[in-house]
Parts: sequence; structure tokens; C-alpha cells
Amino acid sequence: MAFCSKCGKEIPDGAVCDCQSDNSVYPSPVVENIKSKSAVNKGFIVIGAGLLAVIVIIALIVSSLSGGYKKPLKNYIKAINKCDTAKMLSVTVPKSKMKELKKEMKDSIIDYDAFLDKMDDTLEDAMEELEDDYGKNVKLSAKIVDKKKVKGNDLDEIKEDYEDEYDAEIKKAYKVKVEMTIKGKDDKDTKDVSIYVVKVKGDDWKLYDYDNEMTIGNSFAMSLF
Repeated sequence: MAFCSKCGKEIPDGAVCDCQSDNSVYPSPVVENIKSKSAVNKGFIVIGAGLLAVIVIIALIVSSLSGGYKKPLKNYIKAINKCDTAKMLSVTVPKSKMKELKKEMKDSIIDYDAFLDKMDDTLEDAMEELEDDYGKNVKLSAKIVDKKKVKGNDLDEIKEDYEDEYDAEIKKAYKVKVEMTIKGKDDKDTKDVSIYVVKVKGDDWKLYDYDNEMTIGNSFAMSLF
């Protein structure tokens, strides 16, 4: 026995099914099964593409809300509170420049790790002095209260200044107003300071000391006073 290729009906070997002899049209179960699977697969592809689009949109929204330009300031404050010089440098100096500096120090009598230890000790001494005025557990915090995108000639000047200092190119820059607070167990102080945050080409966002409104280094923390 055999089966009709159009309707799937069981027929004797060599016989012609009725559906073919009377020109009736019956969908083949095999063909319909393939079409059904194809439709399901296409459905999954459409759903998958739609889900991917939603994920991309959410990612963009989250990115715009969090703001990459905020990260270096946040990490800088953490570095001060932990007396971590290496972390401070990572958000103020481009990676390419840090590589260059490490290489230069490796070829000189100054050891990079020893330099970091010395700077960490300096930060610890500074925090201990602040504890004399503010009490134990002194911590710094910072909150961005305003930002302004740097454009035109101002941006060109910053780009030129940054390239001269670090031999690196910046893509964009913000001037942000920051509410800095230092607080200990006994007292606290708050002061507004302005800083620049720049996006370095091929690198991350960095804090930048431009027009002397902010001094990169220990004095950033001391700018409260």
C-alpha cells in the first residue's frame, strides 16, 4: 500500500488517488506541516527581533539616565575615602599616558609601586588631619547639581589644552557644578565647586583640571576650605 502525496490517503500500489482524478485540491499534510513550522519559526524571529529592539531601547535609556560622565567623579570620591592613589589616577589620567608614565618610571630610579604607597600614605595623613576638625569616620561625598555641555571655541580650547598635556584627543566635555560635602562624627561642611569631565577618544570619561577651577590631586578634597 502507498499514500497519496497530496491528501495523504492510503491507496493501492500503482493506483491514482481520487483527489487527482477529479482535479480536486487537497493540501498535502507534509507540505502543510512544513508551512506550519515555517510560520512558527518566522513568528519567533519577529518576536525575537522585537524583544531585541526593546532591550536596546532600555539599555539606551538606562545609559542616558546613569550618565557615563558621572562615573569618574563617583570613583574619585571613593578613591579619596579609601586613600587609593591608583584609583585616583585612573579617573584623571588617560590610559595611554599612564602606560607612558609607568614605562618612564620603570627605566628610572623611581619605582611606580613605591610611588603609589607614598601617595597613599599622604592621603591617609590628610584624612587623619580632617578627623581632628570633623571627628572620626570622615567621608567625602559629591552630588552633581548642574551640567553644561562645552561647545564651540571653548571645546576647541579644552581639546588643545588636553592634547598638549596628555597627547590624547577628547570627543566631548561637560562643565559640571558639584556639591561637595565632608562629614565626620562631630561636624560637616558643604561647598559648591565646578569641574570638567571629558570623554577621551578610545578611553573612558576623565576628570580634567582646566582653567584652574579644580586642582587634580589632594587639593580637590581640600577645595572645600
